[in-house]
Amino acid sequence: MNLVTTSSLTKYYGQEDNRVIALDGVSLKIQKGEFVAIIGPSGSGKSTLMHILGCLDKPTSGSYKFAGEEVSGLSEDSLAQTRNKKIGFIFQSFNLLPRTSALKNVELPLIYTRLKLQESQERARLMLKKVGLEERLDATPAHLSGGQQQRVAIARALVNDPLVVFADEPTGNLDSKTSAQILELFQNLNKEGRTIIMITHETDVAKVAKRIITIKDGKIVKDFKNKPKKMTGEKRKGVV
Repeated sequence: MNLVTTSSLTKYYGQEDNRVIALDGVSLKIQKGEFVAIIGPSGSGKSTLMHILGCLDKPTSGSYKFAGEEVSGLSEDSLAQTRNKKIGFIFQSFNLLPRTSALKNVELPLIYTRLKLQESQERARLMLKKVGLEERLDATPAHLSGGQQQRVAIARALVNDPLVVFADEPTGNLDSKTSAQILELFQNLNKEGRTIIMITHETDVAKVAKRIITIKDGKIVKDFKNKPKKMTGEKRKGVV
């Protein structure tokens, strides 16, 4: 099943003589269950592509179908519903509420569902257990390491059981050891059938994915299947 399908996707900023082309005719297909890394230097268009694929922005022209539905022309409300119900996001800066517990941070996407409070809390607990933080439910971001904060963000991204998880430079604020642990977690999630699309500018990070798409000057210049680099991050409690 093609989860993501784009055809001649373009994105322009500015007008006429001041126009900047962020995406220039991008066509691609990503199937359910893939682990894809989109790599490119700063200004290549990779983040713009992620924002469109994640329904955070709209293309200037071209077609984008998500799970078989044309989304490029959807209203802002419809895009918001798609993001909340079908997409999970993980960012470099974690984007956690600073004075809110890990449990409450993970529960946030469930606010707009019809789940009862007890069910929402239980689902959030299960996700935190999945990422190895079952003993830090009440901890706020200030009392968590960078790796632990990113694990909370991953749990939050998974709590709605999304069709796809977008990870935007997920190891950008982490040291190499912690990065390896987070990337190993992504690989394990993908083995369970999770679709992961990761944006990065680091070749070593991209090598953990099963497919690598290179983008430059708003165009796809390379797209190939990859034999993933096996990560061996430690799983000891309290390490990350």
